[in-house]
Amino acid sequence: MSEELKETQTSEVTDQTTAEVPENKPEAQTVTMTQEEFNAVIAREKGRVKNKYADYDEVKAKLSDYEKAQKEREEAEMTELEKLTKQLDEKAEAEATFVKQIEDLKAAAEQEKVANEFIKVATSNGIAYIDDALRLADLSAVKVEDGKVIGMEDVVKGLVDNKPYLVAKQQTLKPIGQPSNSGGDGDGGEIKTLEAQLSEAKKEKNFSKVIELSNKLKSLLKK
Repeated sequence: MSEELKETQTSEVTDQTTAEVPENKPEAQTVTMTQEEFNAVIAREKGRVKNKYADYDEVKAKLSDYEKAQKEREEAEMTELEKLTKQLDEKAEAEATFVKQIEDLKAAAEQEKVANEFIKVATSNGIAYIDDALRLADLSAVKVEDGKVIGMEDVVKGLVDNKPYLVAKQQTLKPIGQPSNSGGDGDGGEIKTLEAQLSEAKKEKNFSKVIELSNKLKSLLKK
């Protein structure tokens, strides 16, 4: 009997031990607010966000203005650079033109000096046909150094030796002003005129005119 009682007590203890213990969970809290309160919360949050980015549009506008100003400045600088480049090009072109003009003038002056020297030397060597002689002359070896013509004597000597027909035949000339055997008063007047022109041409150092007048005088005095 006592054993059955023990078993019964043991069974009750076991049942009490394995019984489920209720969980201790916090109860869910329900927030209750009116529509006005809810709208106020939304408006407050929106305002906070708006205040946070209040200067965004201003910063964006300033950035846009800066970029625009920077672009205009770069374009202006490029324009000034192009203007400066053009001015430098024009200056260089003008200088090149000026240098060429100086060289052309120098070359022309040297050519004139060479031609005058040829006339002088050719006349002293008895060459009568100056223009023809000048066209036939090889002046490539003639140079102008320090304002002096070098090498003309050799050129003229070569013409006299190789082209003797350019040299005038020796004539016995009558004194200037003396009547010729066949010349009349008309020839005498022409001779005086040519003599005056020849004197003027010598003063002007117009060698081509001197040669021309000298040849005319020779022709008249041969009559």
